[in-house]
Amino acid sequence: MNRSPLLLALALLFFLTANLHLCCRVGVDGEWTPERYSLADARRGELAARAAAEEICPHGARLPRLEERLALSFRPPDGASRELSARILARVSGVSRLYAVSAEGCRFGTVADRGRLEERLRAALYAAMPVGATHARFEHGVEITPVYGRCGSEMSPSDVATAVAQVVPAVFTDREGQRIMG
Repeated sequence: MNRSPLLLALALLFFLTANLHLCCRVGVDGEWTPERYSLADARRGELAARAAAEEICPHGARLPRLEERLALSFRPPDGASRELSARILARVSGVSRLYAVSAEGCRFGTVADRGRLEERLRAALYAAMPVGATHARFEHGVEITPVYGRCGSEMSPSDVATAVAQVVPAVFTDREGQRIMG
């Protein structure tokens, strides 16, 4: 009896099963994510979003409707739980994406509009710029970090920029790169 076809079939079966990955796609309020997640990452992303939403809105956090579609794929999962959490949190009512502003270990607050904050920070620098200076920056970098928070808890970008300008020293330089005292 010829065992070659049987061995070939077994080798092919082992090859296919070794290279198949169990993946899932997640639907958030009917909108399906393009990424494929491992089951563990999908669960971790959902649990992280649920915990964050309950912390931000303790008495009213309602997660969007979530669905999962399982599939076998030759490609490994490419989605991360952090991305899924962000996608879910973006759909929770009462929660919004904000930007935390800090410098020199001091936290100044959160704003909703990063572009407007950066505009206000530049305006504060240039308003204090002495004659002869061509470049201005804050001596210690201002960190702007994306966070999630309760809707309506953000501060005015102008107020945050003013607070930063009062606490963080500015550095001014001339055309040759020499520091100019402000």
